[in-house]
Amino acid sequence: MGENLNPTGGLWCILLDEFNDHIWSVRINPNSRLRELMIELTTHCNYDCIYCFRRRMTGEEKGFLDYKLYQRIIDEGLEIGLEKISLSGWGEPLLHPNIIDIVRYAKERGVKVLLNTNGYFLGKYIDELYSLGVDEIVVSIDSPYPDVYRTIRIGGDLPRLINALLKLKEYRIRDVSPVPQLYLQFTINKYNYKNLAPMIKLAKELGASKITVSNIIPITKDFEEKISCYMDKECIKNVEKLRMELARISLDTGVEVSLPNFSNSYSERTCPFAQRNALYIRWDGKVAPCIYYAHHWRNVLFGVEREIYPVILGDLNRESLKDIWYRNKLVFRFKTYYMDYPSCLDCPLRDYCTITLDNRMDCWGNTPSCASCPYSRDMVRCPL
Repeated sequence: MGENLNPTGGLWCILLDEFNDHIWSVRINPNSRLRELMIELTTHCNYDCIYCFRRRMTGEEKGFLDYKLYQRIIDEGLEIGLEKISLSGWGEPLLHPNIIDIVRYAKERGVKVLLNTNGYFLGKYIDELYSLGVDEIVVSIDSPYPDVYRTIRIGGDLPRLINALLKLKEYRIRDVSPVPQLYLQFTINKYNYKNLAPMIKLAKELGASKITVSNIIPITKDFEEKISCYMDKECIKNVEKLRMELARISLDTGVEVSLPNFSNSYSERTCPFAQRNALYIRWDGKVAPCIYYAHHWRNVLFGVEREIYPVILGDLNRESLKDIWYRNKLVFRFKTYYMDYPSCLDCPLRDYCTITLDNRMDCWGNTPSCASCPYSRDMVRCPL
């Protein structure tokens, strides 16, 4: 498989319908189906969270997904098996001027809708979102305490968010409605790890059924040293002590708590997007394999700073979603499904290896490579 840099700095691969090595001949099953899409409605956001990817985004414009292109995405997706969309990504979806029309268009065509939001504008839209039957709402709340919440989520307003979610809870109780299911996303760090148990109480009050805990992806070495939980032995020790207490409180409240992996090693690496037959649609119509490889940015993991180039599977401004699903980057998608990559994060040479300083290639010759992906190790979670 060949690769080169496209004009936007992303990685392209030669299009192949089939590839062969010395033993295997592999082609995509023509009956395979695209099941999910994560659709990035915008890269604008009204928050400035301390760990946000957008702080290290390099040389890219911000914008909003064209509504007509969105309609085409839904229509073409349905032709190849689309069942669910996640309105998520590198910006706040409720900032899109057509957000209600976007949800309505999907729901009228039988597509399940997950909305991943910081929640600031939920109060403005909650009546319409509820009446349209949004299936899932994932809200990022990193502390039940307003002062800690504001420290992490700069620009946030926790009381405003809570009021909107309590209103949603009232609607569901009034109508005995199973939807939308409410889930909370908790990004753990040294500021808030002691807030985990109180978060369960808040989740219960809000009517949430699950708290998904995720590690941060640090954007600088200094940031990783000062705030990441997975690099701090005391933080990890305290979370492990909390594990049984969290399980007990979960049983008492009915709120599930899902903790991440805190180690750079993991016995089974899997790609959430590949395993769920999902793709990522950027606001500009370009298609990426996942949220991690959607844009050009830099991050730090276990002391190694890496440049992440966007991996572009195709461009919906020039080709159909069907063509992208069945033709583009077959080798990359096959290897990602089976995680046929070296394991860079726990490699003893990681501090000295120059190959691992970006995602363009690894020591096995894969290009691009997912060898350093924290999502595959369940360190970080994405809302699919």
